[in-house]
Amino acid sequence: MSEEIISQKEKFLQEVEQELLRKELDTELLEDGLLHVKWNGKPLCAVDQNGAVRFCPDDIRDAETDRQLRTVVQTAAQTKEYLRMLERTPTLKAVGLDEDYKILADFGDVVLAGRCCKTGTKFVTWEWDFDRQGVHAGHYFMENYEAAKQDFAVRAGLVESQRLFSDEQLAVIKNACEFALEDDATLSYAEEKQLQSVQEQIELLLPQQERNQHPTMEQTM
Repeated sequence: MSEEIISQKEKFLQEVEQELLRKELDTELLEDGLLHVKWNGKPLCAVDQNGAVRFCPDDIRDAETDRQLRTVVQTAAQTKEYLRMLERTPTLKAVGLDEDYKILADFGDVVLAGRCCKTGTKFVTWEWDFDRQGVHAGHYFMENYEAAKQDFAVRAGLVESQRLFSDEQLAVIKNACEFALEDDATLSYAEEKQLQSVQEQIELLLPQQERNQHPTMEQTM
């Protein structure tokens, strides 16, 4: 295996480790070439250099642990996606741009770009100038790849902004589902299953700190 491939695989695990640490998961990169992940002090899974997530079914005993496992799977897949794109895509050439960004997506008058840093890959969306020689109106997302992709889709007109909800709005919807399931005796079985499905889908999207937080009136206004 060439040194370049080894370096790419090490970069991948380091990037995944940084992402998981930001998501409050304990990680340890060992000499076995695996990134070992723990949740609540207990083994959760391990990520290999190819992006595969290994786990023992006996370690996944409840819904919250399963959600954390899916977080690792999603993070590994997303990291692999953008690192591969950064290796293959051209450098963004724009007047006045001092840092080297790679083009991740370009549609209409909007471009999504990223660059590798010691603290993780940074993402930004810009609008092209009229002559496409420069860019302006940058929206910076630090290491948040999903938020950058979403912003790109909205700015490029690929997704209607009205179809998207903020984390705070999702938390309100999740709690409304919970209250309805607990207090509304008129719900049919099919309606209960639908509300439970909505709850589960939202929980996969929400950051950990939002999942257990019941919003106040101030937050929902």
